[in-house]
Amino acid sequence: MSAGLELADDFAEIARALLRLREIEALPAAISEARRPEISGWCALEHVSHVALANELIVRNLETLAANSGMLLLSEGEPSSEALAVLVSGRIPRGVAQSPRMVRPPAKIDRALLGDWLQTAERGFAKFAQQSAQLAAAPGRVPHQLLGPLSATLWVRFANVHTRHHLSIANELLAAR
Repeated sequence: MSAGLELADDFAEIARALLRLREIEALPAAISEARRPEISGWCALEHVSHVALANELIVRNLETLAANSGMLLLSEGEPSSEALAVLVSGRIPRGVAQSPRMVRPPAKIDRALLGDWLQTAERGFAKFAQQSAQLAAAPGRVPHQLLGPLSATLWVRFANVHTRHHLSIANELLAAR
């Protein structure tokens, strides 16, 4: 499969997942903030918040890579073989890694702010979905705290895999209520 087709598939899956994140965001607090510690340490809304924060940063990383300019831009480097295996498989093992502090959900989630984070991701991914060729050709890398240096196409893949991972957990929490 060509890089362009993979990017198109990843962007399509991200778009579908973002719609579901919006549905969860709109649920009443009694549903979206219900705790099920046997499933996750976070409630469904916290998973949405985490993904929204992460995706906002990913969009910024894509902007850096598309412009081939920025403080975090590296000219070379590759993710670890373990990171590549996760990205290729499309599955993040549960409970293995902790999220970086900068994308952990706040203690009290401001729904208006959460809406802004989701909108940044929606607009950014929609814009970059139209620029797949430019992203595929972007020569730089931006490091991920755990995965290492990622190209633009790998950042899009990570956004897809990571968003679906947390959406799956959020859906499991909602189904268990």
